[in-house]
This record gives sequence, C-alpha cells and structure tokens, in this order.
Amino acid sequence: MNLMKRSLILFFMASFLSVANAAKSGKISDAEYERLKKTSPINAFAPRSMIKDAVKANKAMMALFKQGAIPEKQAFLMGLAVSVAMKCEYCIHANKFNAAKAGATEEEIKTAIQISSQVSYFSSLFYGHEMDLGKFRKMVGSMEINKDGSITTSKVTQ
Repeated sequence: MNLMKRSLILFFMASFLSVANAAKSGKISDAEYERLKKTSPINAFAPRSMIKDAVKANKAMMALFKQGAIPEKQAFLMGLAVSVAMKCEYCIHANKFNAAKAGATEEEIKTAIQISSQVSYFSSLFYGHEMDLGKFRKMVGSMEINKDGSITTSKVTQ
C-alpha cells in the first residue's frame, strides 16, 4: 500500500475516532451548558466536555457530607480541620459556614481548628526528626479491621 493510501486511511480513522469520542463525551448545546454551570458555582469551572460528569460528582460529594456514615455536622467539622491543614481559605470558609449551618457551635468550630493545628504540629515534629514509622506504630499501637467490619486495636508492648 502506498504512502498516500496509508495517510488517507489514517486520516479517516482519526476523523472517525474524533467524531465517536465527541458523541461519547456528550456534546451539549450552549443553553444546556449554561444551565448546568448555574446549578452550582463549582460547576462553572468544568469544561464543556465533562460538565455532566462534574454535576454528578459534585452532587455525590455533597451527599457524602449530608447523607454519609458520619453525621453532617461532624463531616463539615472534619472538612474544616482538613481545610485548615491544607491552608485553603475557600475551603475553610465553606466548611465553617456549612458546619455552623448544620448546628456546630463556635466552641466545636474552634476545637476542629485546634485539632487540625495539633495534627499539623505533631506531623511536622515527627517528620522533621525523621522518626521511624515502625517505631511510631509500636509506640501508638496496632489496628486490624475484621471480616465483619469491626475494628480490633491493641497496644504493642515493648
């Protein structure tokens, strides 16, 4: 087969794959894209090619806070503590607001922030001193998740 035929075949195959991928990616109209972007401020950051998936993912993430195994208030307090550790001012505001909205008191919010700073402190302390993880695990204890989902903890004696 000569070079020209090969090139044409490759061109048409690439064109077909592009069209197939575009169809699979869920091309949407400008009006639908604008509507989906407005369903949440976060969705406005999603590119057109994945806006439908972004909307689904954002709903699922919020359901984790509101309907997950951890009660909503505690989930947002955890989110706040992680936000503080990550130093994400956007996340801090959103999680503090949502924790308060879910019933967290000022004292609970302060406690979550303090826990975050304590974890960061000890993390820096152990990491900076290059503490051996095996020694640390022996110092703290061990944990095993059983087949029935229960957790067994034990202190390792030295």
